[in-house]
Amino acid sequence: MKKILTLLLLMTASVSFCARAESPYQLATALTLESVTNLDGGIREGSSELANVDLTLAIDTGAAGWWGNGAWFVYVLGDTGDNPSDDVGDVQGISNIATDEALKVYEFWYQHSFADDSVKVLFGLHDYNSTFYSLESAGLFTHPSFGIGPDTSQVGPSIFSTTSTALHFTFAGENNYLLAAIYDGIPGDPNDPRGTHVQFNSGDGLFSAVEWGWATDSKDKVALGVWQHTAEVENPVDGEMMDDNTGVYFIAEKNINDVAAVFVQLGQADDEFNQLEYYGGTGITFTGFWLDGDGLGLAVAHARNGDPYLDANSATDSGVDRAETAWELTYFAPVVDHLNLQGSFYYIQNPAMDKTLDDALAVGARAYIEF
Repeated sequence: MKKILTLLLLMTASVSFCARAESPYQLATALTLESVTNLDGGIREGSSELANVDLTLAIDTGAAGWWGNGAWFVYVLGDTGDNPSDDVGDVQGISNIATDEALKVYEFWYQHSFADDSVKVLFGLHDYNSTFYSLESAGLFTHPSFGIGPDTSQVGPSIFSTTSTALHFTFAGENNYLLAAIYDGIPGDPNDPRGTHVQFNSGDGLFSAVEWGWATDSKDKVALGVWQHTAEVENPVDGEMMDDNTGVYFIAEKNINDVAAVFVQLGQADDEFNQLEYYGGTGITFTGFWLDGDGLGLAVAHARNGDPYLDANSATDSGVDRAETAWELTYFAPVVDHLNLQGSFYYIQNPAMDKTLDDALAVGARAYIEF
């Protein structure tokens, strides 16, 4: 772990000297350090330390003198540390940077724009959640479900921390937009999480998605999305192989005033092929609450098992509860230039829907360092 963290720090420091605001080559680097402690309940008390580094390069082909209306994007991702869910025992996860220890090319794509940027076509390694199932106000929170609902993330699409090759279309009107994309159905190599793996195996199938949305200049948003997954994978309900999985979701956010905003997430996945059938999340955030640029928020994420999964697991000694509910109270504050801190309290009811586990109480602390 120490060797990988040292490598990440050296890469971050070296790249930081290259960015120039006036350059068509825009480099950005960020390092996130986190500690999460399970104070009570769950599987056991304990602490986990995590580190995440993001290195990105964006190239405007027109500004570079190559050709107009094009953009290249390269994103190198590094992660190390333990998963706090090993202590908490929850099914939704508790940290959105918890993953396998690895250094990889996370995104690498080219996008071309047409008709005054109203139509965009993208091809390459792409994070589905960077465009789909995304709300700006929910981005304050560090719990994974507020980034993308577990109704969708449970099927393993092209999201953090492993992506797959995509063909992505964006159609934008004055206040409306339509996203449509197809991704390789199984990102990377499931047997080797380290490094970058681009594979097109016969059983990978496709992850196809469409999202229609309405958004305003005041950052209010309403969106409806659907997806289909045709990869040949094991059904978590009955253990059989399946290759036709579907889901639908609704997301919305409203800025009440210059300080307060609210959001809602609702998702459903086919209960014959998924453990989680329903998900609902909601929260409220306040920006500039105490300090300029700070953020205060309270949110709740509720994930429910489907009836087929409950029936299949009702014969176990412990049994399975219907739902898991996660609460997060968080505060984000800028400290000095390029350094921000964030603290979160988590309360997890029915971790992993396991009747033998007590509700868990955890606390997390983060430092964001930008170069």
